Amino acid sequence: MTLSLEEIEELVLRRKWLLSELKRLEERYGMDSEEFVRSWREGLIPEPDDPEVHGDFMVWEALVEELVTVESKLRSLGRNNLEA
Repeated sequence: MTLSLEEIEELVLRRKWLLSELKRLEERYGMDSEEFVRSWREGLIPEPDDPEVHGDFMVWEALVEELVTVESKLRSLGRNNLEA
């Protein structure tokens, strides 16, 4: 995977933004993202009746998934640089 410097900077900025948004949700709901996603996917957190909370949970899960993708891309860049 070869990315331009601008694309790498975008990934780093995106990661920072994602971490900031995740921290906001973690503070609001009193649990870390790893715990939330595991509990949500296992059905340990009931689907909320409040549409705002439900929306937050859907966004939270999507943000975690995007963070995994961004961090995977950044890690693969690091590996490629070590191999070069």
